[in-house]
Amino acid sequence: MIIAFISLFLFSCTKKENTIDLLDYSFSGTFSQVYSLKINQTDTVYIHQEWMGYRLKNGISDPKDKTNYYAILNKKEKLKLFNYIEKVNLFKYKSEYSLEHIIDGSTYIIGITKDNKNKMISVYGGGAPKEIDSIAILINNLKQKLILKETKKNLHFESEKIISFLKPPLPPPVKNINN
Repeated sequence: MIIAFISLFLFSCTKKENTIDLLDYSFSGTFSQVYSLKINQTDTVYIHQEWMGYRLKNGISDPKDKTNYYAILNKKEKLKLFNYIEKVNLFKYKSEYSLEHIIDGSTYIIGITKDNKNKMISVYGGGAPKEIDSIAILINNLKQKLILKETKKNLHFESEKIISFLKPPLPPPVKNINN
């Protein structure tokens, strides 16, 4: 009886480290880079680097365009990020923020799955509350610290679908006035 009570007590006192099941994030920066990142309950981060307009000289890794990567995430960094996302509570925010007068602004999508509920927030050109912008900054800074290793694994990102949709159309081709 005492053993059963102690076991029940210890089981009820164990704190779940986080309740976010999945973080799915995509970023498209004007003249900088386009990438998607996914973190689940493990210590592995998956990244698809679509395009890099400049090389991150202050980053640990130098990712190549159109390449999939994985990295091992420091437990402390993951807890810091997930705890902050928990504190912000993305479920209480709108799903879309944008500045109407911006036509080539940076875009990011934050998606989470928590307790079988999904929330996706897209930000185009700004206008998001500072708490949401802070999450994007934390993720972008975290990515720069990761040691990326190339993988052939086929990666799927829900946020990437929205980033592709939000990309502005290409300008029309320039007509040759000499003809």
